[in-house]
Amino acid sequence: MRQTIFFTIIAILIGAHNLSAQNFSHKEIYDQDFVFTDGLYLTKEDFKNNSPIEKSQISSELDHNDLIYFEQLTKNKTIALYDKLGNEIEIDVSKLFGYCSDGEIYINCNGFFSKLGIIGGICHFVGTKTIYRYSPNPYMGFRPIGSYWNSGTTTHEPQQYIYNFESGLMLEYNSENMKTMLMGDPALHDEYAALSKKKRNSQMFYYLRLYNEKHPLYIPVYE
Repeated sequence: MRQTIFFTIIAILIGAHNLSAQNFSHKEIYDQDFVFTDGLYLTKEDFKNNSPIEKSQISSELDHNDLIYFEQLTKNKTIALYDKLGNEIEIDVSKLFGYCSDGEIYINCNGFFSKLGIIGGICHFVGTKTIYRYSPNPYMGFRPIGSYWNSGTTTHEPQQYIYNFESGLMLEYNSENMKTMLMGDPALHDEYAALSKKKRNSQMFYYLRLYNEKHPLYIPVYE
């Protein structure tokens, strides 16, 4: 029996706990050698806890061994999962937090799943931003006010983002937003805020790295 699950907070939490039956072992400090468990993340907590929905809990005709399995899976509008009773439930792909494929993390940003290039207290990635460009309607005087704008064009452009591992805050990568991200470390925040605008722009990545070095991640590992 297949049921459709809407992503209310309660449904997310119930689904995550029902579909994640693992035994906690210990926590490991994150470094470049750490390998996250492959699977789907319903929420940011699943990512933080390294506790995704694994392939065995996904109902799909796609080849589980395909290197682009999760990429293909998330091209669908919905994904069917097995709950703890063996029933199928459907989740809305647009509401997924992301997924892990071959140890690499991809998170949902503006409807696109983008790979995290840097993982730490402050993560960094290149995502996609949808740009809407509208043009004035030359016949406005002969049409209702609501028709002032033509439909215009829509483009998808690359955009850098930063993501806070603890809070889940996602912002465009610029100096003002970097100040916001650094608020978790008052000393670093004040030091960065005291710089000239030019230096803040040029040293964003440096302070991102400093923050991550001072605030290492400890990721749960399961048996």
